[in-house]
Amino acid sequence: MAHALSIRRVLGDGPFAEIGDPRLVAVDPRHGGIVVGGDIGSIRWPPLGTAAIDGWPQYRIGVFGGGDLACRHLHHSHWPVNSIAFHPSLPLAAVGTGRYDGSWDFQGELLLVDLESGTLTSALEERREVLAVEWLDDRRLRLMVSPEDRDSDRAFSHAFETVIEREDWSAAGDRTVGFRELTGPRVPRVRPPDAERARAFLRDRGAAAGSPWELRRQVWAVETLDDGRVLAAFQGARIECRLPSGELQWTVPDLDGGRQIHVCADQRSAWVHARHTGRLTDSGWRRAGNLVQRISLDSGRSLEEYDPGHAVTFTAGRGGRLVVREAWPARDRGQTVLLAPDNTETARFVLPDHEHFAVRRAVEPLFVQRPEGPSPGRQWVVAVGSEMTEGKPPVRRLFPLDWDGDRSMHVFAGPGTCIGKDALVHAATLHDHRGLLERNSFVVRRGLADGAPRWVYGCDEPVTALDGDDRTVFAAFRSGKIVAIDAGTGRPRWERVLHVSGLPVVPLSLTAPRAGRILVGTVDGRILDCETSTRF
Repeated sequence: MAHALSIRRVLGDGPFAEIGDPRLVAVDPRHGGIVVGGDIGSIRWPPLGTAAIDGWPQYRIGVFGGGDLACRHLHHSHWPVNSIAFHPSLPLAAVGTGRYDGSWDFQGELLLVDLESGTLTSALEERREVLAVEWLDDRRLRLMVSPEDRDSDRAFSHAFETVIEREDWSAAGDRTVGFRELTGPRVPRVRPPDAERARAFLRDRGAAAGSPWELRRQVWAVETLDDGRVLAAFQGARIECRLPSGELQWTVPDLDGGRQIHVCADQRSAWVHARHTGRLTDSGWRRAGNLVQRISLDSGRSLEEYDPGHAVTFTAGRGGRLVVREAWPARDRGQTVLLAPDNTETARFVLPDHEHFAVRRAVEPLFVQRPEGPSPGRQWVVAVGSEMTEGKPPVRRLFPLDWDGDRSMHVFAGPGTCIGKDALVHAATLHDHRGLLERNSFVVRRGLADGAPRWVYGCDEPVTALDGDDRTVFAAFRSGKIVAIDAGTGRPRWERVLHVSGLPVVPLSLTAPRAGRILVGTVDGRILDCETSTRF
């Protein structure tokens, strides 16, 4: 088969892109290599109405060249990096990770990173937060570890110091440091790393190399315009616009970033929304807030904006209608605004018990209605119509979300797209009391008239993004895989694991603007402009 997918260009690339938001940086004093511990962010948003994303390792450890700043090795971590120390003579770095889990335990790892081969060893037999690491000599490694759980005396103010000795640390294996080796005297707990120092280091190194570093993470939305420009919303910008050449035309900076983009019918403006977090700034404490904003696509300037008082989601229909509603509504509310294609408000109503359903190109805005009452029940796919009755649009049930009525497991609705006027293709994930199981994720094509499944494609992991047309559906997965599915038969045409510069990337958003082209927004803040082929 000819190359099914090729990455034509990478937009938003730069030094240290793979690491996300840096937490700690260490430089090898012997060879000048750089090890960075970073945070790539969560991929669960919004919490309701999405296919469950469990076990996502949002932290990373990257090994970079000191001269070219290229990423040599990249590792995932389930906990943030607290400390990094280079072995006096071996090409080896000890990395302490961990944090308090918010409930009971202090969990983490002692990781040994081979700086040449990239091999990663998790040395502790049991999970334990490692606060600090320091090589005393070639054989002795000093550790500071948290207590096991919150019931320990002075658990949040003190830790335990211990020294572990090995003849050859390059031969240390997984889970070979036992619980008894982590005992020692109680010492004051060290402060967490200063993330701003790490960011300043990356900015300085990038500037010195002629390629400035900027914080980019989580491309939640990517869209294209008819004139070839590309829009993206990510942590670092509420929205940015790139010319067909890939050059940045304008950007609206935002530390928290935009979540969704709705391009207005005339393609002269676009709606975006952001949920800001409270943070300390040079001018004092900035309170958290929510923003809904319409932005000119010519200049990036604000045309109108407001704070709804709560987080929102966008749900659109073909022709430019937009539903703006509360992201996490309680059963007795669900503040909802309906906007016409000319951006005027046509209705304001309550839509309770309805979850966000991320369906692209829908004929009408679609939602998932939760079961009524406290007992479990069937969820329904519903549509918001256009005809008004007493100032409100009709909301009608279409069909149950679960196409198999005999199942007892809960169905989480994933992303989807409408094909033509009569078909919906969407992802779904099933959960029971044992959690996510193999072959419990799906992509299914259904008729919009009755919800009957035409085909079902089973998979082992949740779908993070989906789009396509009446020939091919493209599904992106948490593992970094893109699968092209025949829209008529449900058979996979090809699959490809995405790599940039030889390292894997994770797709978070996706759009297929025309046959032969898809754009993929990644967890690490880059946009992959890809050419595709369906020829075998």
